[in-house]
Amino acid sequence: MKNTLHIHLEYEIKQNSKPRYKQIMNDIAETLPQYDAFNFHWEKAEDDSNRYIETFVVPTESHFHALKRLRMSRRHLLFGLLDECICGGLQEINLICLKTEY
Repeated sequence: MKNTLHIHLEYEIKQNSKPRYKQIMNDIAETLPQYDAFNFHWEKAEDDSNRYIETFVVPTESHFHALKRLRMSRRHLLFGLLDECICGGLQEINLICLKTEY
C-alpha cells in the first residue's frame, strides 16, 4: 500500500498586503514542485475575503515535516516573505496533514 499526505494551510492576510501576497504566492506555486509537492491549489475562503487556503500533496511524512519547517520559517528566502503578509505572521498559519493509503 502507498501513502500520500494531503496538506491544508489556512491563514488570514493583511488587507493592504494583497498585491504583495499574490506575487509571493505565484512564486511559491512555481517552487513547490521542487519540494515534491504536487496538486497545489490556492484560493480565497468563501466566507472571508482576507482568508486564504492552500492545499497540496506530498509523498512521504519526511517531505511533510521538511516542508512544514520551511513554510513556517521566517528565514527562508521565499516562504519567509509571507510573514509580513499574514495577520500575526507565519506562526498563525493553521496547518493540517491528512494521511491517505491506497
